[in-house]
Amino acid sequence: MIYLRFLHGLFIASLLLYAHPAAARDDSGRLSETHWQYTYTLQLETNSLVQQAGDQWQHFLYFRFDSVCRQQLNGKVTESDWWLDSQELHFAFRQQSLFALSRLNDFSLELTYMSKDGKSTYVHHFTRIQRENSPLGQASNTLPVVLVQTIPLPQADPEMTTQAITLPAPGTEPASVELVGGGYYGGINPVLQDFITISGEGRLIHQFESMQGKRLTQKADIPKEELDRFIEWATKEQRFMEMESSYDCKTPECEKRKTVKPTPVPLRLSITSGEVRKMVTVSIWGLDKNGRRYVSYPPELDRIIDAVQRLASRNTAMK
Repeated sequence: MIYLRFLHGLFIASLLLYAHPAAARDDSGRLSETHWQYTYTLQLETNSLVQQAGDQWQHFLYFRFDSVCRQQLNGKVTESDWWLDSQELHFAFRQQSLFALSRLNDFSLELTYMSKDGKSTYVHHFTRIQRENSPLGQASNTLPVVLVQTIPLPQADPEMTTQAITLPAPGTEPASVELVGGGYYGGINPVLQDFITISGEGRLIHQFESMQGKRLTQKADIPKEELDRFIEWATKEQRFMEMESSYDCKTPECEKRKTVKPTPVPLRLSITSGEVRKMVTVSIWGLDKNGRRYVSYPPELDRIIDAVQRLASRNTAMK
């Protein structure tokens, strides 16, 4: 009888341990010991940039193996606990403590949250960087720690949002490409996810997911010589690095179109060449079903996007 009671108590204790948040951290290996640099914040309902990284705003994250997240904002270091519960990330970041992990891969991290009134949805976007490119990569005792759990979200600076983003290239890779979004959200089978990434080694990953369909993934290898030619063509002949960082509405009619269904999905194209990363965001990309263009941007941008899409669709089928 005593032995049975002992087994029963052990079983109950194991259930309680499993129910504790720490037990839900099995998937934390995807984030453990990774470094990230903040790039921008997007408000989904208005398809507008709330803030964008620049010389005056540098924010770095380091998710340590011991469930401590170190952050550096313009030289000021803070710490908070972190853990990953399924697709929810718990950690203190700009007066928020819970985020939906809407995207996580070898290149980028996207954290989504709702405003307190439930009327607005925001997405924080981060780019992965190597330890040696992060100010948090050095020994932890060499940086002063300020025990502050939250960082207020400042108002968007119009001058800051027009600056080009210059970030350290991921690792030692000489070039990379990332294409996310574009088009319209709505219809019978809305698109939930559509992005293309090409690493410096030529590894292409294309993921597509709709409301009624399963997630489809395509993987292919682009020859390095061909990728280098594409980067040179896009950055020099098409002058991608000289484009503005954001193309948005300039008329009331365009602003109104952002709120009409099907909802426009902002397009973001990022190209890294050497130590320079340039990201261009278009709030309403392309033409609508009536053939109307709402946002004006260089035609060279369409050529680059078309080239990336052709690279992704010419090889193996998605499955």
